[in-house]
Amino acid sequence: MYRIEIDRSLCSGFGSCAELASRSFVLGPDGIAAVHEAQTDDDAVLEAAASCPMGAIAVYDERGQRAA
Repeated sequence: MYRIEIDRSLCSGFGSCAELASRSFVLGPDGIAAVHEAQTDDDAVLEAAASCPMGAIAVYDERGQRAA
């Protein structure tokens, strides 16, 4: 299980997170990413976090350690 956090002040709205893990991320009306599903077992969130050019996404594993 993963826990997701987004630093919205860093997000520039590229949208790769929403494309790669649409269950967990959505672009809001302001064009900035938001967490749609804060906890998930979908490994796609790791790739989505790695694809963020701004480094705005942090993913933590069930032990609370940063996974991405």
